[in-house]
Amino acid sequence: MARPLTLYYAPFSRASRGLWMLEELDEPYALRLIDIRKGEQKRPEFLAINPAGKVPALRDGDRTVAESAAICAYLADRFPDAKLAPAADAPERAAYLTWLFYAASNIEPAVMARANKWDVSAYQASWGGYESVIDNIAGAVRRGPYLLGPQFTAADVILGSMVRFGVSAKLIPNRPEFTAYIAHLEARPALQRAIKIEAEYVAQLKT
Repeated sequence: MARPLTLYYAPFSRASRGLWMLEELDEPYALRLIDIRKGEQKRPEFLAINPAGKVPALRDGDRTVAESAAICAYLADRFPDAKLAPAADAPERAAYLTWLFYAASNIEPAVMARANKWDVSAYQASWGGYESVIDNIAGAVRRGPYLLGPQFTAADVILGSMVRFGVSAKLIPNRPEFTAYIAHLEARPALQRAIKIEAEYVAQLKT
């Protein structure tokens, strides 16, 4: 019997990446809404699931995974038939892992430093500076349609979420490479379903 999957989720947060990933899998799952406006992520019952007090968190039976990139990597390997990750011995695995973790460790801090006008030099910043990060992403998605060419992977869920948000919030420049990449992502039925589900949860929070 399959273990039940439960995503602890808040709309318009990093948990949206987990929702998109689950929709790509087409496996049964449950969403548990955590109202972060009310501080539900800091309540004892949630801290027992993720002591960091953050969403997302994923329960797979008696197993717990936190952090959006870790959740996507875990699910891609947990359900190999979905082909959301190259096999462990595939040549593409190296690039897949590189981008899966580059996105979380470089893009977010680079964009936040620029948005908040933090006085951090390229020498001090582990990500090497905002412009170099943007150029690196653009080069990676230029050939398209996805990071690994024709194969969509969990790395696209993580990187794609950041690029979509960054461009819409004007934190990432709307270069032609990003416009084309976003168009390919938004044509995916799984992302369309995730966007619809998120809108329904936003409406629920407003009632």
